[in-house]
Amino acid sequence: MFGYIVVDKPDMYIKDFTMYKAFYCGFCKGVGKRCSQLMRFTTNYDMTFFDILLHSVHGREVVISNEACVLNPIKKKSICVHDDLTAISIDINTILLHYKLRDDVYDSGSCSGRFIDSAVIRRHYKAAAKRMPQADKVCSDGYKELRRLEGERCPSLDAVAHPFADMMRSLAEIAFGDKYDDSIGELMYNLGRWVYFCDALDDIDDDFKDKTYNPFLIDYDYKSREQFIKERGAEAEFALRSAYKAVCDAFAGVSTPLYEGVLTNIIWYGLLGTTNKIIGGCKVAKRSVFRSGLEQ
Repeated sequence: MFGYIVVDKPDMYIKDFTMYKAFYCGFCKGVGKRCSQLMRFTTNYDMTFFDILLHSVHGREVVISNEACVLNPIKKKSICVHDDLTAISIDINTILLHYKLRDDVYDSGSCSGRFIDSAVIRRHYKAAAKRMPQADKVCSDGYKELRRLEGERCPSLDAVAHPFADMMRSLAEIAFGDKYDDSIGELMYNLGRWVYFCDALDDIDDDFKDKTYNPFLIDYDYKSREQFIKERGAEAEFALRSAYKAVCDAFAGVSTPLYEGVLTNIIWYGLLGTTNKIIGGCKVAKRSVFRSGLEQ
């Protein structure tokens, strides 16, 4: 469930996009130092957003450094030097990726997911889980409940989205510590619901072909994505737009003394753009996991 929380570059000030890229590259370099160079390919947009939000709420200004990148060692770029808050984001990212890959294996017997988890993720997951046992338990319990509901072929969108949404809220409570409040909890909960709905709609073709659970396929004679959008698009649109509105409402109550322009662009425009693409029938691929770098 990664790759949906993106910026809307055309509606973003250059200074904000520059800061976003610095956070993204800083997160990537931080992953390399905290985990391994290979793990840098797990850098993703969603956890970059989380890292920016974490720094903003804590009122923590990042240190900017000009450094070369392994993908472009000649040209230096501005990056945020990773700190203890980024370390928290990286550990949560590692734990989430481990459970996501396990869930992929459970859903469809994914050989690639099993290999990536065992060959790349697992040893770093164990270290992250040791550092953040509460976060590990939250993810373990959340995915266990999610598998239970999916195994029962739960017909309710809200019910089946709840475990993942509640997991996001609980992870935020752990990460934000004494800065956590109900507004942050509501933001992350509804963001989790929105991501789950996006993921279900995005994967509807694959889930139908693989005969795996998808709440939008329950009691529906699926033929194609186009037909689904035509016949049940209103239901899907209501789910996504309701979750999106709840995210925006919750965000209005969050104090963001730093990097507000970046965060506002993502919440107001980036999420809306993704929502419109998926509602329109477009497939929004998981572009941010195991990718080679931020689109310039």
